[in-house]
Amino acid sequence: MEPAHTTTNPATAPKPRVQGASTAVLLQGHNLGLYDQDRWVWRQLELAISQGERVALTGPSGSGKTALLRTLAGLAPATEGELELAQRGLQHWRMPEYRARVGYLPQRPELGDGDTVEAVLTAPFAYRAHLHQRYSHKQTRHALRMLGRGADFLQRRVDSLSGGEQQITALLRLLALQPLLLLLDEPTAALDKNATLEVERLLRAWQDEAPDRAWLWVSHDADQITRMAQRTVQLPWTI
Repeated sequence: MEPAHTTTNPATAPKPRVQGASTAVLLQGHNLGLYDQDRWVWRQLELAISQGERVALTGPSGSGKTALLRTLAGLAPATEGELELAQRGLQHWRMPEYRARVGYLPQRPELGDGDTVEAVLTAPFAYRAHLHQRYSHKQTRHALRMLGRGADFLQRRVDSLSGGEQQITALLRLLALQPLLLLLDEPTAALDKNATLEVERLLRAWQDEAPDRAWLWVSHDADQITRMAQRTVQLPWTI
């Protein structure tokens, strides 16, 4: 079984840091393995994502990309191995606190926390893990402008949203919580080309606001990977 391997994209290589500054590892997986339906989906996987990194996760269908994101998000346990956030093992984190720092955007997000877009965006701030935070109307409206949408989008009923609009709403909700790391599972799959480029621009701006932020992005679009990733982690095909 071949391990996952990493390639670097020189076109989006990280900017030089100030001499003497250190780059800390945000999330690290040691010897991760997932056994499912009588096979190892992946095994002996070593993965590290550092502050400020933009990483793409690729691999053929069935290689376990979504399963890996869910494992890293603390939503599904690995069969073997260890996971650390900020050099603390997963077992030493309270899950609400962990998930406040590691934000996961699935391909088909659930928006069951309100009747309107704005209700969905504000609902998480009533949870215990986010009581120390405040929802920023200003930040959301700025994000909407970058996405070419007006403030009236906030009053849209959730049950009227298209698949692409649901992805946008889920992304806005995630960014409002200001996590350290984004786990993005094909976040623009339901969007047209213009909307895709607007989402990419928004995410670059999100990281530029706080250069220690990072993401792990699943995409099947080679051009998007070139635009949005400094390096690529490729999962092997396993049987």
